Amino acid sequence: MDLFESFSIAREALRANRLRTILTTLGVIIGVAAVIALVSVGQTVRTSVVGEFATLGPELLWVLPGKAREGSQFAREEGRLSLTFEDAEAVAKDADAVSGVSPILQTSIEVTSAGRRVTTTVVGTTPNIADVRGLSMQAGRFLSASDLVRRKRAAVLGPSLARRLYRTPANILGRRVIINGRAFDVVGLLRSEGQVLGLDLDDRLYIPVTTAQQLFRIDYASFIFVKAKDTASVPRALRETERILLRRHGEEDFTVLTQSQLLTSLDAILRILTLALTSIAAISLVVGGIGIMNIMLVSVTERTREIGIRKAIGARRLHILTQFLIEAVVISLVGGLMGMLVGLALSWGISTSLFNSAPSLGSTAPIVLLAFGFSAAVGVVFGVYPAWRAAQLHPVEALRYE
Repeated sequence: MDLFESFSIAREALRANRLRTILTTLGVIIGVAAVIALVSVGQTVRTSVVGEFATLGPELLWVLPGKAREGSQFAREEGRLSLTFEDAEAVAKDADAVSGVSPILQTSIEVTSAGRRVTTTVVGTTPNIADVRGLSMQAGRFLSASDLVRRKRAAVLGPSLARRLYRTPANILGRRVIINGRAFDVVGLLRSEGQVLGLDLDDRLYIPVTTAQQLFRIDYASFIFVKAKDTASVPRALRETERILLRRHGEEDFTVLTQSQLLTSLDAILRILTLALTSIAAISLVVGGIGIMNIMLVSVTERTREIGIRKAIGARRLHILTQFLIEAVVISLVGGLMGMLVGLALSWGISTSLFNSAPSLGSTAPIVLLAFGFSAAVGVVFGVYPAWRAAQLHPVEALRYE
């Protein structure tokens, strides 16, 4: 019996039980599609997040309250309100490698204007945040030194917040926004910043940090932005910032992170998350393989007399084993091909709808080939035992089977 004839017999056997074949193939389709979609979307997320953070600028440093726990730059001591606005002033004054420092007092609160009430992020900050973060104006002006000194109730809106409050953000200058029961005059509208980690940076409202302290009765900073003079000065700016804060605090109850450290940590976290999700998806492919084994064992039982007849007329064990193994591999290959198409469609749809970015062919192709190869391997691995059982049947006993 040649290979072509074996494939022909396998096709007829699978067609004879179409519903069972379809349901078995569906398990492989789901497994392959899940692996491709999750890995592809995971890579898109990593690329998107790294790109978003890179736009903030390589010169930016983040000073966070609480000491970072060993082995993690994100896990910090809880409940430590260790940063003050005087800390920011000291770094700005004494750090030679630093070009700008901006303390941030940030809270989520409900604001009201034009009869609409929305929850947004209110950011108390200093005028130089525009330079430190690279903010630019679409209309009006940003916060001024006079606003800071005189604790003016001046507000600068992000474009997303402006649309939520006024639908059409044109001519919003001079309007009033109620924050914590106090009226603030809108003096400016920012240009769009986009998103970082799914957070809309345009859904924010900026007010003078001195006003925020008075409004919320808070005398500590949520965190501090520090900008090095240039990329080459970042390591020096990091050391100077740590030295100044350690001198002021007497203990290391803060964490200073560079943009590079943040990106490295985020990339590592996203890699682990993608690997974990892919492993879970791979389990569904293994379950599909178990389904193939189960159905092939049922098929061997149902076709016992057929096996006996074929052996009686000269079929060897290798022929029988090859026959049933081909049937298992055909199911897994068909499921793999269809799973590839479904997985690519899912990854494209999810990536474009959530991140406005289609998966790159260069990064997706190896995933697709690996998933397809794995599906073929599943067919072989889970098809071997049923095929071996079929090949071991004694022809006389098989012919007696009812």
